[in-house]
Amino acid sequence: MADSQSSLLEQVRSGNRQLQLLAAEGMLPLPPEELIPLQVELAQVDDPEVSERARESLRKVDARHAQPFLERRAEESVLSWFAEETSHPALIETILRRRDVPRRILARLARRVPPDLQELLLLRQDAIIEEPAILEALEENPQVSSYSLRRIAEYREHLLRRERSAAPAPELPEEMDDEELAEAIAVVSELPAVGEIDDKTGLTEGQIRQLPVPARLKLTRGASRTLRTLLLRDTNAQVATSVIINNSLSDQEVEQTAANRSVVEEVLLLISKRREWVGKYNIMKSLIQNPRTPLPTALRLVPKLAVKDLRDIGRDRNVPEAVRSTALRLYRIKQK
Repeated sequence: MADSQSSLLEQVRSGNRQLQLLAAEGMLPLPPEELIPLQVELAQVDDPEVSERARESLRKVDARHAQPFLERRAEESVLSWFAEETSHPALIETILRRRDVPRRILARLARRVPPDLQELLLLRQDAIIEEPAILEALEENPQVSSYSLRRIAEYREHLLRRERSAAPAPELPEEMDDEELAEAIAVVSELPAVGEIDDKTGLTEGQIRQLPVPARLKLTRGASRTLRTLLLRDTNAQVATSVIINNSLSDQEVEQTAANRSVVEEVLLLISKRREWVGKYNIMKSLIQNPRTPLPTALRLVPKLAVKDLRDIGRDRNVPEAVRSTALRLYRIKQK
């Protein structure tokens, strides 16, 4: 059987016009994984009759046969053709969901994807980060929805923010030794003391914030719970993340930090990358509800929520719209 199929393919590709016409119409006894790529080839030949028959047949292809092939085995040339030509929603969705689809194909598809599938395209944050032109192409889509335009604006603000790595990364300041730290503490202790005093340093929160970064980095090592809470809110990302790296935090501390809207994004991102923390439901939920959590991180966690929380977050105006709409969509699906 395999030999006869191979012989048919050879004859079609060698120029047997009668077989080409039959192949173009999908009439040869070949499996989809061989017939569909052959039809895509024939759709681009110089013979107008053969190419038109192939295009027409591909546009009417049975999605039940084409979908499994597109989902797993179709190569770039086939995916590209269907991205440009098919109008079948199930086939378009299959291409959008395929993790390894070339990003330029998604960009071409973005120019014509119907409104009901635009949200699925916008959920492909991995592809959008790699190929921001996907958003530009979607904006050019005559059918682009107002919802998609809002999401595009949100992605540009949060997802595609200029990577900090584009500029030379600042060198990590060296920590002070004990003597230098004592001198720094002595200097800021002369400043007005307002608020609760930390036992270890004898300084108030305001005074601690006046310490130079190397001194605050030194304090993160073996910090008391009170000092950890203070330094986790430090506006310097190196100081704040150093608290997590250099201390053993309780689950309660992590949950409170994950919910804190005054911590820097780097702290929330670091929490989300610790399996032992993000695996705890309340910590995960706090990250999702915190509007300062990086959008890709929050969206990655939303599907893990319970149905009730999907509903509640879908109604929460304090979370980004992308998170809210994703939660509502999943709530409707899981509710059924």
